Amino acid sequence: MLWVSAPLATIAATVVAVGVAAPAPELPAAIAHLDDLHRRRDDRAAWSEQQRLVQSLIARAPSDHGVLWRAARFYFWASDDPSVPKDQRSRWGKDGWDLAERAIAINPNDVAGYYWAALCMGNYAMGLGVVKALSQGMEGKFRDRLSRAQALNPSYESSSADTAWGRFYDKLPWPKRDRKKAEEHLRRAIELNPYALRARVYLAMSFLDSGRAVEAKTLLDEVNAAVPGHYDAPEERRAKAMAAGVMPALYAKLK
Repeated sequence: MLWVSAPLATIAATVVAVGVAAPAPELPAAIAHLDDLHRRRDDRAAWSEQQRLVQSLIARAPSDHGVLWRAARFYFWASDDPSVPKDQRSRWGKDGWDLAERAIAINPNDVAGYYWAALCMGNYAMGLGVVKALSQGMEGKFRDRLSRAQALNPSYESSSADTAWGRFYDKLPWPKRDRKKAEEHLRRAIELNPYALRARVYLAMSFLDSGRAVEAKTLLDEVNAAVPGHYDAPEERRAKAMAAGVMPALYAKLK
């Protein structure tokens, strides 16, 4: 079914009533609406509408760079949802990665394709299993995409590439894991964006795994006290939900 925006709904109903198919919104207008939905993506109705619009736009404009990287962005958010089963998150991560690679092929000089390829790849790998992902050569691909994104635009997405690097180094299996590098990147992410909440959560999780529960609590307390709206309210609210999910493990370590 072809998606129509809210302002076009009344028009569509009138046109259909007289037996004429309703026109689809022009591509720039549809993309602008997709961006608006992205800014409200943690509202379930907005998320569902965004999903329908993404699928519609991929069908309408399968070679449009702007459509492809935005579709990858949507699938990252979907695959990042902790309430979704791991296998579904992994599939959505792979969908986003594939779309981002198509965006890169169309415009290899834009940051968006590389950035969302790396993040979606990470979620795909977490569901697949990190060891299995490494056996498929994904480490080099991840490093390449994220390095390229950072070189093209280090401030993209509130300078959050370092957050991805920190998570990467922390989640690698031993002996590749490097929690010193993870901490360096996550602290750098917080330095670049003092309001960054996800970086604090990831650093707290790394500290918990390293026997540094008191330091982890300081970071999680900062996240819990934060008021969303400084840089990306849905992302900030998700980070706060992630922090809340870590609290039981923290309290167990502090006993």
